[in-house]
Amino acid sequence: MQAILQPAAYPQEGKAIALPLFRRNTPAPAATPVAAPPVATPAVASIPPTVQRLQKLKLEELAPGDKLVVKTANSTYNFEMAENFHCKVVPSKASARSGEAVLMGGLNEDQSEYTPNRVHVGGRMAYQFPDEESSVLTSPVESIFFVPAKKPVPAA
Repeated sequence: MQAILQPAAYPQEGKAIALPLFRRNTPAPAATPVAAPPVATPAVASIPPTVQRLQKLKLEELAPGDKLVVKTANSTYNFEMAENFHCKVVPSKASARSGEAVLMGGLNEDQSEYTPNRVHVGGRMAYQFPDEESSVLTSPVESIFFVPAKKPVPAA
């Protein structure tokens, strides 16, 4: 059996070895300025329309293409307006019916009076599908968001 001996060229365990420092004698290259990419200014048509939060909504002021998001105590309804109070309704609940409907108005805040062509926060909203005799009456409205089809043009 032979003993394994460490060569004399290797340091012994636990001793530090002095390592040479490597330095470059050449200066670092100067940083070249990078031009910023041009920023494209969005066209007027691509700027999203203004979202308005409403307390009361008059249905006769709605135009085709306007969008409503009505949040109630139990659901959220998305309406895309067509002409004469007709709209496409998409409720957030999968079990609720969606499709073409007619906005009817709703009940006032204390739910004691039907308000045709008006929807109020705190009241209930009513809409009807053309093939049904009765209206859908939502739970109390918590918020109404209105997105006009066209961005209003500022007065000159």
